[in-house]
Amino acid sequence: MFIGHSVCNLDAKSRLILPAKFRKNINPEADNKLVLTKGMDGCVAVYPYDEWERENDRLASLNKFNIEDRYFLRDFMFNATECEIDSQNRILIPSSIIVIGGLKKEILLTGAMKFMEIWDPERKNIYDNSIQTPIEEIAERVTEKNISQQNKNSGDS
Repeated sequence: MFIGHSVCNLDAKSRLILPAKFRKNINPEADNKLVLTKGMDGCVAVYPYDEWERENDRLASLNKFNIEDRYFLRDFMFNATECEIDSQNRILIPSSIIVIGGLKKEILLTGAMKFMEIWDPERKNIYDNSIQTPIEEIAERVTEKNISQQNKNSGDS
């Protein structure tokens, strides 16, 4: 599980050294491969390859006859790019991904449970400040929604 954050720098060749606290959570099944794609809210999503495959299995259930499902899937996959972790624990961030994330030299790498996010620190700050609802209210609604879904699922058994 990816948790926490690290402030990192892209080198002159647009490579990022993955911090040990994130590397240790990449399963051997990922075969030292990551997939980077357009994330939500202006970040770049980073999936270990094994988790990317599980995500693809979940996305396969989208309705190809629904315009929003098709649009989301096309956009999500259009921007996806595979990269390998080299022997010095670096990944090369392609220029298209740098543009998508608005990335500069300093970046913020954050854990998002099963995947990671790469943020431009300024963009992350703007995003955080754009949320006007107190975290306590959001936590309450999210928890209620989760409990409701669990109750629904246990009723299906």
